[in-house]
Amino acid sequence: MKYILCRAFLTSLLIFCSAFPAVAQQVKNYTFFEGTQYPLRVTWVFGDEPGPVIMVQGGIQGDELSGFFTAQLLTSCKLRKGNLIIVPRANEPSILRRTRQINVDLNRRFDKEYNSFYEDRLARAIRFLLGGAEGFIHLHEGSGFYNPKYVSTLRNPNRYGQSLIIDAAVYKDIRLAEMCGRAISKLNGKINNKSYWFTLFNTKTFTKATQYPEMLKSLTCYALHERGIPAMAVEVSKDIKDLGWKVQQQLRATVYLLQEFGLELDVPEFSFPKTHNGQGVEILINGKPLRGHSIELVRGAPVSTSGKPVLDSGLEPAVAVFASDRPNLNLLTAPRMALSQFPELEVRIDGSRQVQTEVRWKGSKTDLPEVNGPVFLCWLNGQPQFISAGGTLQAVEGDQIILEGILGSSREEILNLKGFVASVMVNSGQDVGHEIIADPSNFMAKYMLEGPDGISRYRVVRETPGKKQTEFYIAILPRKIKALELEDEAGRSDLVNWSNGEHMQIRPDSYILKDVWSNGERCKIQPFLNNIPVSWGESFDVEPGKETVLTMRHTTTFVPMGRMVLKGTDYLHTKLEQ
Repeated sequence: MKYILCRAFLTSLLIFCSAFPAVAQQVKNYTFFEGTQYPLRVTWVFGDEPGPVIMVQGGIQGDELSGFFTAQLLTSCKLRKGNLIIVPRANEPSILRRTRQINVDLNRRFDKEYNSFYEDRLARAIRFLLGGAEGFIHLHEGSGFYNPKYVSTLRNPNRYGQSLIIDAAVYKDIRLAEMCGRAISKLNGKINNKSYWFTLFNTKTFTKATQYPEMLKSLTCYALHERGIPAMAVEVSKDIKDLGWKVQQQLRATVYLLQEFGLELDVPEFSFPKTHNGQGVEILINGKPLRGHSIELVRGAPVSTSGKPVLDSGLEPAVAVFASDRPNLNLLTAPRMALSQFPELEVRIDGSRQVQTEVRWKGSKTDLPEVNGPVFLCWLNGQPQFISAGGTLQAVEGDQIILEGILGSSREEILNLKGFVASVMVNSGQDVGHEIIADPSNFMAKYMLEGPDGISRYRVVRETPGKKQTEFYIAILPRKIKALELEDEAGRSDLVNWSNGEHMQIRPDSYILKDVWSNGERCKIQPFLNNIPVSWGESFDVEPGKETVLTMRHTTTFVPMGRMVLKGTDYLHTKLEQ
């Protein structure tokens, strides 16, 4: 029996949406790493009354469905007291492929600072979010049923399902076992089938004799040990096939734990449908709807992909279009030129395959002559770049690069960016079709070629069998901020020289964060005000005598670029010198 929701989840909240009336609730939604292959969508829910800030996260491993549905449902809660930070889909690429990991297990990247794969950038942002929380609940789905003693192959100490997991019964003055014990009593009191009851699972992570040393690398351990806040995981069982029931119980467990933290909230009623009533999203390929069993594409032409929801289910799922030759590149957020043929296109919604369409090709298949050597096609921040053999692609730190291929070639070319590992699973030297972030610290240092100007350069080598080996270079300039443009309530613009660490006096007013002067695209710089992300064009207040901390980070890597402190005074700063 398959999960009830394997293909129907986009319509899954039609019942809940109508049953839970709209109420005024202060909510902020924001997407970190927007426009990349690993967007991180976050929801802040602010209660009517002040209280603790608790973070709830699901979807860190893409084959655990309950967690991201439960967390998404929680974003629609009515919060009377306290505040929530909710991350429904912490690892969207793994969710779209319905697998535990793409490169490495994201939930094993919190014991230290890593910088090898996109998962490490996500971990960096998640740690940042935890810095603003006073408690943490992690939503998981494990195999079997945990039991402290061996009962059967499905019920033993090596199974994780139907448990509340803690790293210690008591950690310093945090009494985790008592908090979870009270929640378990409430949970089990409403579960008729005793074989589905929840059990407290203490991994005793910090003892030398622990049977679960890998938990030292987990996010709950980081939250407890490094941040000093209560943290626990809620695991339902993969061996219970009724996904709707599991989400219901996981949501109940989360509410009980939030109450232990001092929050007061109501959550929506919901019901998962048992039939599939439509695909819920319309995908356009080169402006035409992707319908039926086949689609015609022109070889050598762009493949433009877009999508729009047909139904508003409330689940805000992750949607992807994959070409069969590039199974990890979502064409909804990445450009594609059909230099080489691929047999199929596939649409996935939260990892569930919705459409699989055969591609019929038009156009010549013969190689064009390379009279003056090959011309390489790359994408730089979504724009096509054509580089001759021996030439250089100029990029700025944090830019997005995709190696597409060679113009006029009839085959899938092998282009190897020396020092970059596209996939830890299959390190074949093929870097075509992967999103590459221009981050020298992410590349192997021994492959860096330092030019006369001190700028980092890397070789991209053509290694296609039967073709002459040729290459071009990628030069990566450090990203620099020169000045910010602020617009006051009267529409006057102020130019503020950017100086990392500076405290600047500024006239109290309501300002718009209008623009940034830098050596790259504005969208590659992410501003924060008092550690809350804001968008360019968003307004903020500078109050008399109060400080506003303005921080800048790289959008694609989350690495800090610096901070300034703005203090509201009557002092009028001078304009930027020309």
